[in-house]
Amino acid sequence: PNTSSSEEDILLNIGESGLGLRMFSGLASLKNQAVTITGKGSILERPIAPVMETLSACDVEVYSKAGKLPITISGKLKGGNYTVDGSFSSQILTGLLISLPLADGDTKLHVKNLKSIPYIDMTLELVQLFGAEITHDDYKTFHIKGNQSYDGTSYAVEGDWSGMANHVVGAAISGSATILGLNEHSLQADKAILTALERTGASVDWNNGSITVKQVQNLPFELDATHSPDIFPPLVVLACAAEGVSRITGIHRLMHKESDRLAALIETFGKLRVTLTTEGDTLLVHGTGRVSAGTIHSFNDHRIAMAGCIAACISDGPIQIEKSDAVKKSYPLFFEELDEFLQE
Repeated sequence: PNTSSSEEDILLNIGESGLGLRMFSGLASLKNQAVTITGKGSILERPIAPVMETLSACDVEVYSKAGKLPITISGKLKGGNYTVDGSFSSQILTGLLISLPLADGDTKLHVKNLKSIPYIDMTLELVQLFGAEITHDDYKTFHIKGNQSYDGTSYAVEGDWSGMANHVVGAAISGSATILGLNEHSLQADKAILTALERTGASVDWNNGSITVKQVQNLPFELDATHSPDIFPPLVVLACAAEGVSRITGIHRLMHKESDRLAALIETFGKLRVTLTTEGDTLLVHGTGRVSAGTIHSFNDHRIAMAGCIAACISDGPIQIEKSDAVKKSYPLFFEELDEFLQE
């Protein structure tokens, strides 16, 4: 992060990280100084109203000139009785849950329409691991004692199911792969990709901390991805490999990503001769078992770029991806590690 030398304010550059914006905003509200958060690339065009509304609901002063970054946060966050909306992103709530144990005074935090609950479970587990306590009533009201502190401890960062979802799908539709570093009992919401693999007929086997995925069948499937929207792109690839209609629910979560991800998926796979339609909150993928060769654009969305690459496993020819370097946002070694899989 870039910080100013002034004691009067702090400048924090979160790059292109939506997580950084939503989580660090809560942490910034603990400071006595004003904190200005800015970034670069597509993050500058993404809406920040949900962040501002959440902090304002917690009596924190926030300012943005045009409803986009940069945003200036003038704390200080204190305990209280607050109500916030959790429908846009659980990451905003994560920031508050990490911050409020350090605030002056106890807090009763009411949350409406919470999405991506598994990530809140991860947050609560982490908070407890580092020595603070939070209780909740079915994720609707969180009880947080103030003036707590965090203690240093050893913590092993587990592998990322969001990125690995692409590799396990690649294995399920075209061969096999063994991956180390993933947690079989992970709370990560994107571990739901395994449910889709099982429903489509893939073999999934855990052995001494490694997971092996093998192609067996490629059947149409249904999955509610409301709490795991980041795996929509590899789920679409998995559905393309099946002959028939697969149904993936939760498309209302695909707006305000690095792209309008629903529109990007429909256009991208349309260029690969696969029909995607919608029915209410559900995406229907009309799979034929293959995709066609073609040129697609990543829309500067790392997850679209990775999914387009994995789709080549079932393509009748090369797939060219424009702006494929979008993967650098979350998985800079994606292509190198994919190449290692292909050489094994």
